[in-house]
Amino acid sequence: MWPSLVLFLHLVQDLPDGPGKDTLKKVCLDCHDLDIVLQENRTRENWKKSVDKMAERGANGTDEEYEAIVNYLTRNFGRINVNKASAEEIASGLDFSLKDATAIVQYREKNGDFKAWRELSKVEGVDAAKIEARKDHIAVQ
Repeated sequence: MWPSLVLFLHLVQDLPDGPGKDTLKKVCLDCHDLDIVLQENRTRENWKKSVDKMAERGANGTDEEYEAIVNYLTRNFGRINVNKASAEEIASGLDFSLKDATAIVQYREKNGDFKAWRELSKVEGVDAAKIEARKDHIAVQ
């Protein structure tokens, strides 16, 4: 087997399970290598722009499939902008409890936007170790 095909098959097997995985494989992987798709964590908004551009260029998918892809990519390879996201988006995107996510939103509303991911540790009751573990998925744009 060709080395690039072996790498591709390995990467596809390593995709996290979940809603949208099969749709991503069906719609995106005909034209893209998986490493291109996953090379950077993007915010939901940026994943949506990428998928919209893909659709404009002729990707074969429905609106529902594109939404499933954006949801899957955001959940597994995305960044959550804690300065704009709702508590529900923070909770689901960062695997925080809804209580912690609500505390983050309330802190933001009271004190203004976060300047760096480390500032989330100022939010009372939110575990600093959990913030550290998810730092690559936190955006403060």
